[in-house]
Amino acid sequence: MAFIKLASSNPMEQNETGIKIIQVSETAFSDQPGCEWAKFESDRRGWLYAHGYRWCNADGDWIGDGHIPAEIEIVPVYDTPTRMHVRIPWKGDIAQIKGKPVENEPSYEHKFPILLARYFMRKCR
Repeated sequence: MAFIKLASSNPMEQNETGIKIIQVSETAFSDQPGCEWAKFESDRRGWLYAHGYRWCNADGDWIGDGHIPAEIEIVPVYDTPTRMHVRIPWKGDIAQIKGKPVENEPSYEHKFPILLARYFMRKCR
């Protein structure tokens, strides 16, 4: 089992990641060159890596240098005022991880961008 995880537990770095996620959201579907959406869409794996996300195993250790492999499909989903996505975990992940203890999440320091950065890339783990 592998997943994408924030590499840093530093709240200041997570806050910066959250701010970039907000910028992606605010420019979603924009065709304006150089906007955060355009950067994200042109290289999703590179954008994620540049903003602190790493490819990890079930123990949270980086796999290789932490870059997301090309064979992993990155599919952005978009909520709207009347659409909310429900994530259905892959049964193989559940089988591998259901016996592992769940760690307590550190404080969000009451900062929304940190919360956003931590939950932007989620997979059943």
